[in-house]
Amino acid sequence: MKKSLIALAVLGSVAGVAQAQSSVTLYGLIDASIGSNKTSTSLGGVTASQRVTSLDSGNFSTSRFGLKGTEDLGGGLKANFQLEQGFNADNGTSQQVGTAFNRQSWVGLSGGFGEVQLGRAWTPYDDTRAMANDTFNANSAASFRTWVGYYDRTSNGIRYNTPSFGGFSAAVAYALGEDETAANSRSSLTSFSLNYANGPLVVGFAHQGERDNSASTIFDDVSGLVGLSPSKRTYTLLNGSYDLGVVKLIAGINHVKGTSDAVPGAEAKAKEFNIGADFPLTSALAVGVGYAQSKLEFNGTDIGKAKGYSVLAKYSLSKRTFTYASLNHNKFSDAATSDYIKNTGFALGLQHSF
Repeated sequence: MKKSLIALAVLGSVAGVAQAQSSVTLYGLIDASIGSNKTSTSLGGVTASQRVTSLDSGNFSTSRFGLKGTEDLGGGLKANFQLEQGFNADNGTSQQVGTAFNRQSWVGLSGGFGEVQLGRAWTPYDDTRAMANDTFNANSAASFRTWVGYYDRTSNGIRYNTPSFGGFSAAVAYALGEDETAANSRSSLTSFSLNYANGPLVVGFAHQGERDNSASTIFDDVSGLVGLSPSKRTYTLLNGSYDLGVVKLIAGINHVKGTSDAVPGAEAKAKEFNIGADFPLTSALAVGVGYAQSKLEFNGTDIGKAKGYSVLAKYSLSKRTFTYASLNHNKFSDAATSDYIKNTGFALGLQHSF
């Protein structure tokens, strides 16, 4: 009997050590909202408008679930992984058909040297943008509705994150394009960032270069620059925020340049900025506002402008659940004509994380 008790105690001790050395966490969030969006257009002198009321997913944050884990290898070295899939809470479908873990899928090592991730991960440019973005960095933020689009994640990627030194940290990522043909060189993505976060001050600098091996637009705008393959784009971002307690001030500037081998000498540019402020009104209620603009040029000539604002109020019901109300308006106008596209939307939503 005593031997049995001793054996059970030893087994319990070993199990406790194993549990402390390795862990896996299931996590996620569900975001759903009901809202209405009105689109007004004036193209070639013909005006039209349409309003759609719908139940949507991810108006504040993309609904997702994931697994992440770590194993202590000893000597300060750890093995880590993360698998994350986005989904549509309104109908239960996958956010990206044909991809099991479209948001993240990587394995890596971390220690005193920093961290290395291999697989599909966020780009350093996207991380820097998220750390100081208007309107709580929600999907309905003004900058997301007006700035030129970019790749926020890398597939077939290698990423390295430095440790933090007195508030300073850096990251670099490179994606191995695997679509090279006899006619075209492979696609690629390079991204790096340098950030500072200490107390109320956050400042970030990031740069990202992308090359598409397939036909695509340089920029999406009202006048429609189309069908240039392969295309190249670079993004250079400087942003920051300062928390005064009663309000957090946010600002950022972004410069985008696009070229294409198909049209030598042609160059498209976007000069962008955003400003915002977050107001913590009570311990549960906060309001964020933002304004953003993107001015588009092609070979030095203005071709269009995108501008818009956003307002969002969130009320916490608990540490893991909050409700929100959002309003956003944006307008895309063509500099050469009177053509425009306007969108105005509002939504009431609920988000729960687990």
